[in-house]
Amino acid sequence: MKAQWRLLDLPPMTAAENMALDEVLVEVRGSGHSRDTLRFLQFRPATVLVGFHQSLQEEVRLSYCRENGIDVNRRITGGGGLLFDENQLGWEIICAKSFFGVGIPNANLFRRLCAPTITALRGMGIDAAFRPRNDIEVAGRKISGTGGTDCESAFLFQGTLLVDFDIETMLKCLRVPVEKLKAKEIDSIKKRVTCLAWELGRVPETREVKRNLVEAFEQHMGITLRPGGLTAEEEDLLAQKLPYFRSQEWIDMVRPTYEKTEVVQGARKSPFGLVRVTMQLNMPRKTLKNIYITGDFLSFPSRALFDLEAALRGQLLDVDHLCGIITDFFRAGKIAIPDMGAEDICIPLRMAMEKAAIARHGIPLEHCNRIFTTNGSFDEVLAAGPQALLLPYCAKLKDCDLRFTRACRACGECVVGDAWTLGRERKWRTVCITSFEHLMQELEKMKGQGVPAFIGCCCQPFYIKHVEDFARLGLPGILIDIENTTCYDLDQSEAAHRGEFSSQTMLNMALLHDILRVAEQAELSGQAGQQGMTEGASGVTTGVASAAAAGAEKAGGTHAAL
Repeated sequence: MKAQWRLLDLPPMTAAENMALDEVLVEVRGSGHSRDTLRFLQFRPATVLVGFHQSLQEEVRLSYCRENGIDVNRRITGGGGLLFDENQLGWEIICAKSFFGVGIPNANLFRRLCAPTITALRGMGIDAAFRPRNDIEVAGRKISGTGGTDCESAFLFQGTLLVDFDIETMLKCLRVPVEKLKAKEIDSIKKRVTCLAWELGRVPETREVKRNLVEAFEQHMGITLRPGGLTAEEEDLLAQKLPYFRSQEWIDMVRPTYEKTEVVQGARKSPFGLVRVTMQLNMPRKTLKNIYITGDFLSFPSRALFDLEAALRGQLLDVDHLCGIITDFFRAGKIAIPDMGAEDICIPLRMAMEKAAIARHGIPLEHCNRIFTTNGSFDEVLAAGPQALLLPYCAKLKDCDLRFTRACRACGECVVGDAWTLGRERKWRTVCITSFEHLMQELEKMKGQGVPAFIGCCCQPFYIKHVEDFARLGLPGILIDIENTTCYDLDQSEAAHRGEFSSQTMLNMALLHDILRVAEQAELSGQAGQQGMTEGASGVTTGVASAAAAGAEKAGGTHAAL
């Protein structure tokens, strides 16, 4: 005889109500006081939801949401940020862990959880397929994703189904992580998603979609669904929890607050999720004051990541020591992240530590976080001896007749001219880069002509997206983050890629001056060493270079692995 499950189909609710109810349902089921349940959820008003381990400040454009009446809240499950407007439909399974026979979710379980939705979509004439680890796609574009959490003996798994998607509003609400764009080899978020309305040529009625999902879940899971409401215990607990889920304490639970002069950050996108490590450092005491491990991954139990952060706080700033704590945490079974392990956290941690090492050159730590390197550590690039300066055309004045050319007359009207003058004074090869293809050609040419290293200016999203392209060409370089709104913020990366971006950015001239100063010091130190200066006169520079080189070796090529 088929198991009887409750079908919970409540009217649209606010974000706080939906999130509080999620915790209530899994908590009550975990204590054995309710039945296995399939729940449909809808939101009113439209809501931006971040994953359990994400920071609102890093993922959401809060001012836009406030100005447009869009609610903001946090899921009790992991995963990435999403816009859940009144047209979208979500489903949830709240059931005993024994139903699936697993204690920790794995790839096979996510495939099994996605199967009913795939069947429902195919029943509507849409050729959907599973995309590891936990998504459903149509012709390569995502139409549904899943996530989950647990409580004692129960799981809660949830999925979204895009019905009629307002992609422009989503782009304005979310700070879409550009790390994901590189992994899927695309240039625009608009190419990543689809919805029922686009695939069917019409907006299906909600009851039609629900009916197909109910039939598919019954078929795949061997159950019978019977409509039901909340129990008295669930209603009472919901009333108790709702104030907390409306509070800023909950919504801002993951909030990397720090003084800018003390923070360094590393990020890595693997096929299984984005992990970002933000570290607040006590440099005089050489200790880790605070750490935030955020991203769009899933972890079990849900609060284990906070326990790991607590174990790392106050520890000495030693990469091996910190990574040892992380490794021991995973080995002891205190945390589980499906398809990921300790090294997925250690890699971005090492990247952050590399940036901290740059501060030894007298560059303020807040500026170190805006420096990126390729094909070597900061000190290794300096030791190679940079002889080229690459500048982005988008920092020229919008009405400059040379804006889309490789040249600059250094007229003094914009920062590109100021930087151009700095390069020419040093007799460096100085070029304005006009497109991605031009950049690749210029790097190839410089490498062929024996240029040992370069210094350039680009935005962080461009670097992260093309880190593998820089690594492939093999030329050591230091890249400096640029200012102002970039093409990625404006969703115009394709135009910028072609050299057609019309807005103006700004170079970080103070940081460029600092790096050129350090480069000159490194060059003078190298010349002094060749002339047989004493070890005491050159020991400071040598020590810094050795420490950074050792850190880069321990990092295991993390730049290329981003």
